[in-house]
Amino acid sequence: MTGIIPCLYNSFSFTLENIVGGDIVCYESKVDRKQNVPAALVPVLECAYIPLSVVETDDSTDDSDSTDDSDSDITTDSDQPQPQPEPFVFNPDIMTQYRYSMSGSDSILWAAYIMLYGVEKYETIENQYVESNRFKFELIDVLRQNKPILKANKIKLNATEECLVHKPFIALETLHAVAVCKSLSVCIVQDRKYYEIANGDSGAFIIEKIKGKYVLYIAPNKLNLDYLTYIRMNYWLMESISAPIRPMSAYKLQDLVEISQKLNLPVVNIIPGKFGSMGTEKRKTKSELYEAISKYQ
Repeated sequence: MTGIIPCLYNSFSFTLENIVGGDIVCYESKVDRKQNVPAALVPVLECAYIPLSVVETDDSTDDSDSTDDSDSDITTDSDQPQPQPEPFVFNPDIMTQYRYSMSGSDSILWAAYIMLYGVEKYETIENQYVESNRFKFELIDVLRQNKPILKANKIKLNATEECLVHKPFIALETLHAVAVCKSLSVCIVQDRKYYEIANGDSGAFIIEKIKGKYVLYIAPNKLNLDYLTYIRMNYWLMESISAPIRPMSAYKLQDLVEISQKLNLPVVNIIPGKFGSMGTEKRKTKSELYEAISKYQ
């Protein structure tokens, strides 16, 4: 006979209701008449015996409690502290070793030549005068075959043709026309200003004006991309090549302040103090900021 025997010190607790729903400590026991049990105690033990199958424990409560506890301990990905991205750090001086200078006065033309044909072909040119004329007429044919593209980009074909035929060196507007027709992506940097020509999925070429001439950066793709990111973060994006800045009415005061800061232009006027006292700062007006930006070269 196997079952449970409630604590015997409190006889009124021998009810099934108290045993099942009460806070009574019960012990599993087995009564064997063959053992040396006093005859007077056997009826008491048998009376107190309750089968284990009768006593139902509240498993659902225990499970819910354990589930709640486990759920409280589980943390989702959103609860975990997210790693902060490392700040972008780039030293533009590293790009000095990747500058490629084109010989001759027409550095923009030869930059376009290298973008289309590569450095190797440029370095094997025997007569630059002959090759430059041939290349210019080739570009004229390319422009004439892509009139709709030029029109969509508001580029005048007659002006670009005249530049290629009659000018001693081509202008940036002509480079822009060639880039859109040949699906080239180019970033043009002038001091702390830049202009981007984005076409296709190819990597962007970077040319920069240094000491009056343009140089082309020939660097690994990753380094070229990092420099392009640095330029976008720290330099001022011009509205267009021919008209870098819009009318003053198109800007708010804060817009001109941010442009001035990217160009490293002062945004305040220093008013000297009287009799050697410390000077004071006065914020520049909108017209003063605009004028300084317009004169920036």
